[in-house]
Amino acid sequence: MRIGINALAWRPGRQAGVDTYIRELIGALQRVDTENEYLVFVAAGAEGQLGISSRFRQVVCPWVGGCRIGRAIWEQLRLARRVEAEGVEVLLCAGGIVPRTLDVPAVQVIHDLQVFHYPENFSRLKRNFLQRTLPQSARAACLTVASSEFTRRDVVKFLGQRRENTQVVYLAGQTGCQPASGELVEEVRRRYGLGARYLLCVATSHLHKNLHGLVEAYSRAELTVGLVLVGRRGSGQGRLISAIRQARGRERIKVLGQVSAQELIALYTGATGFVLPSLFEGFGMTVLEAMQCGCPVACSSLTALPEVVGGGALLFDPRDPEAFGEALERISNDGALRRRLREEGFAQAARFDWQQTAMGIRDALVKAVRGRTKSEGRER
Repeated sequence: MRIGINALAWRPGRQAGVDTYIRELIGALQRVDTENEYLVFVAAGAEGQLGISSRFRQVVCPWVGGCRIGRAIWEQLRLARRVEAEGVEVLLCAGGIVPRTLDVPAVQVIHDLQVFHYPENFSRLKRNFLQRTLPQSARAACLTVASSEFTRRDVVKFLGQRRENTQVVYLAGQTGCQPASGELVEEVRRRYGLGARYLLCVATSHLHKNLHGLVEAYSRAELTVGLVLVGRRGSGQGRLISAIRQARGRERIKVLGQVSAQELIALYTGATGFVLPSLFEGFGMTVLEAMQCGCPVACSSLTALPEVVGGGALLFDPRDPEAFGEALERISNDGALRRRLREEGFAQAARFDWQQTAMGIRDALVKAVRGRTKSEGRER
């Protein structure tokens, strides 16, 4: 079978979730699928950087580049023709958008539907585009793959997809996440001026990530450990900075912005605990990365996170100040709890594997082709 992957959303060097997903999925598919042929559609400027082997072929799409609007237009007006010209039998739409004019079966991948829960995180143009186009794509897709049961319910609710046409395929933490050496941990601590004990949070500072709530809870708890925040600026950056300025112990709060992959692994490894107070997650890859590095995890009990962490994390309701503060105190001060969470975290993270993800996606693609054949009453 000749399978197409719409990877136009992938950008070299970017660390967004969709970029990690596309890179890890393609790498895993090359390991697990020795039968099918794959064509990966990439934007101009992104070719040659996904580690594609001889059985996988890149198709470079011109006039796309790094422009989101250009990509969206090209996906809708030109991609379908290119897919058909290449003889693709089924298309995986890794960025969630299915071309309206596509004549071959398609599988839509949805990691979260944040745009319906927190539309303020998006520009008006992007918000309107996604809220209109994602439901259209669900109608055009033979099957929609969601990254969690929580997201699957959202797909049915917001996109109008029938539940029987949805499937959950879990993700995993980034390949290569494992405890860093003591030397690297100390080097990164010195580089950023960190103390020996700190809580770590890795998240873009969007409002729903609730980083301002974390700073406020940290201030109320009067902890002796530091607090280190890593991630890109988002819609809640102003509120975060305001919370830090008003916090007791603000001299122990470090905002590092984006760091390299190697530095991030060292920060996970050296942390006293990892805290994710998010009000909304479609999956939650960072909690698995922390677990892979042996970092005890305390995280929100909302949305998809309980599915991902299982019994390997301390769960709390971030909307409850008392529960939030208690969780921070326990992860900071209870050594026995941290040792238990470290071991259970290793075991929980090991349950998620990119090869399993790849096999789930391959099975979804086969199911989409068979479903289209059955519904049309003819062989494709």
